[in-house]
Amino acid sequence: FDLARESSYPTPLAHSAFLPLMLMSLASQKNSPSPTRTPNSIRSEYDYIIVGAGSAGSTVAARLSELPCVTVLLLEAGRDPPLLNDIPAYGLNFWFSDIDWAYKTVPQKYAATNLKNRQLVWPSGKGLGGSSLLNSEIVVRGNKQNYNDWAAQGAKGWSYAEVLHYFKKLENETDPIYLANGYHGKDGPVTIESIPYNPKLKMKVIEGVEEIGYEILDSNAARQTGFYISQGNLRNGQRCSTAKAYLVPAENRPNLDILPNAFVHKVNIKNGQAVGVTFDVNGTIHKVAAKKEVIMSAGTVNSAQLLMLSGIGPKEELKKHGIPLVADLPVGKNLQDHCSALNLYTLDSSITPFPELISNNRSFQQYINNRTGPLSSLEGLVATAFLNDGYIRPKFDNPNYQLYITAADVKSLKQLGLTDEAYRQTYQPYEGRSVYLCDSEVLQPKSRGTVTLQSADPHKPPLIDPNYFAVSEDLEDIVEGIKTCQRISETQAMKSIGAKPLDTVYPGCEKFKKYSDDYYRCHARSAQLTQSHEVGTAKMGHPNDPT
Repeated sequence: FDLARESSYPTPLAHSAFLPLMLMSLASQKNSPSPTRTPNSIRSEYDYIIVGAGSAGSTVAARLSELPCVTVLLLEAGRDPPLLNDIPAYGLNFWFSDIDWAYKTVPQKYAATNLKNRQLVWPSGKGLGGSSLLNSEIVVRGNKQNYNDWAAQGAKGWSYAEVLHYFKKLENETDPIYLANGYHGKDGPVTIESIPYNPKLKMKVIEGVEEIGYEILDSNAARQTGFYISQGNLRNGQRCSTAKAYLVPAENRPNLDILPNAFVHKVNIKNGQAVGVTFDVNGTIHKVAAKKEVIMSAGTVNSAQLLMLSGIGPKEELKKHGIPLVADLPVGKNLQDHCSALNLYTLDSSITPFPELISNNRSFQQYINNRTGPLSSLEGLVATAFLNDGYIRPKFDNPNYQLYITAADVKSLKQLGLTDEAYRQTYQPYEGRSVYLCDSEVLQPKSRGTVTLQSADPHKPPLIDPNYFAVSEDLEDIVEGIKTCQRISETQAMKSIGAKPLDTVYPGCEKFKKYSDDYYRCHARSAQLTQSHEVGTAKMGHPNDPT
């Protein structure tokens, strides 16, 4: 392992004497394929070229290359992830690093009132494993109705009954309790584990939501609505990215070549057919041909950008940047995302602050020795919930907001891009205190945004506009979630550990009566976090669907 590289990331282990021992422990699992290919060692032509080695691309590359009669090239702009990325509690420490595209949105019209320039940070994985290197490792499926709606709109084969088989096929579920309900698989490549860390906060949250009357359940099984004590995409307590799950077992196949640090410029198109791609490695341009298909799996943002750079997109957008038109299609439109509002609560001194828990020697030893303790948590997450307006147990299983309850670090909120005034007034007084977050996320957003080009230069980042809260119903759903967060904090269980909302408020919200709907709306508009669930810019569906 590369000690200098590993110590360069801002994790609590960066300057710890435990770092070498931790790295030796983590190295028992190979977290990505070895980078053995160079532009000069690959073929000039492949049956399939896959752009992007993230959650989709890694999977497709592994599955296609199971057929020995086809050749597959997987191109990835990033590199292999560091070993420390395997520690579940440290995901946030890799934002703005060399495995993050580190995008920002354009200034928001209806949201982000207390973020710098009204822009949100937009974490996106750049490396072998893509955003499965940066996510919180939570095992979560969409609602059944999502898939049934897709099928009804023309995405043949995507109903819930049809996709359930594939969910089960990908899973290596290790908890017999979950296996017993019939909704999980045990022979797949993606390992799933229950979290072996049960802090006092987690136990009190469970007591509190049961006190209200909510059901604790497996949200990935028969019914989604309720509270879910999240499982993780983990293998023996370490992150199980798609690179680890799919690419490592496939890396020695003679018909699969994996090329990192390959920055794709465009898809080469001849007579309406994709015939290859142009890419650079360290500034040197290369071309490679595709006999069958070029598969775009570069994510909601980068796939849209690359299609437009290749001449596939809205005619007006391409003309603006001098890109010859190949197909006038609404690429980059229809951007949808789940965003959340942050709600912070203080706790009493019986709860040790989370930053202390993930940075002390005892926790390092616990994780090295048996993969337990605070470092085994999913970035401090204790529970998630899928809920529907004011109903405790609604008749219809189609929730409209989600909650994430997480032990938190006040200082980490600076990463979200808060203005100096907003951080100083709202959060700075609570630095060093034990706190938890209850994030409220809209699940069925009505607002639609766009991804457009900043330039015809592929190295210039695209313009990302999620257009949050353009439809006010999205804001109202988040407000409902904030009210539920408040109810949870007021339960006897949570009061027993001193749960209390902050006394401070965001700048601009002082004029509203605290805990009124108008106050919550102001609070929710002040700062948002993308949950990185963006979709829609190159939508699938029926071939004759003009959108």
